[in-house]
Amino acid sequence: MNCCDKIDFQKIEKGKNEDIKSYHDRAYIIFKESLIDSNILYNNMPVKVREIPFQDNKVQGYFHIISELDKKLGIRMYKEERVKYIPYIAKMITEYSKCNNCLNNCSKIKVWTAPYKNKIDRIKFYFEEDDYIVILEKRPKYYQLVSAYIVDRNDRRMDILKEYNRYK
Repeated sequence: MNCCDKIDFQKIEKGKNEDIKSYHDRAYIIFKESLIDSNILYNNMPVKVREIPFQDNKVQGYFHIISELDKKLGIRMYKEERVKYIPYIAKMITEYSKCNNCLNNCSKIKVWTAPYKNKIDRIKFYFEEDDYIVILEKRPKYYQLVSAYIVDRNDRRMDILKEYNRYK
């Protein structure tokens, strides 16, 4: 058993006959319970989600997590694979320390702080085993959830590991 086996990672799977609205309503309940209602902390400061504007009775942070920016079109495109990993976000932020004392040769949840545009610090949690990253931005009194996504391209994966090795 490795350290990450101690963390109960469970994906949200879309039911075979479940329509997309029901799937999103169910996923949003998990998002809200784990990231908004639970008042999670990192470094003894609250982690907050971007709340406005509201759309379909859901906070903006939810839509950012389930979509990816298409740079050519300049719009965010829905990615169903991102919905599945919503439960990972809070778990990685609150339980990464279980990996600190791991003696096994596992990938662990890598955590580091790196500057963003030389203005602000971003804290990154990367679970290499599942290729998933969570990004927080430090604010004066809290941490803002910036993004969380599957690292599905090798060039992106290499950039993440390079940055981790530079700032760990």
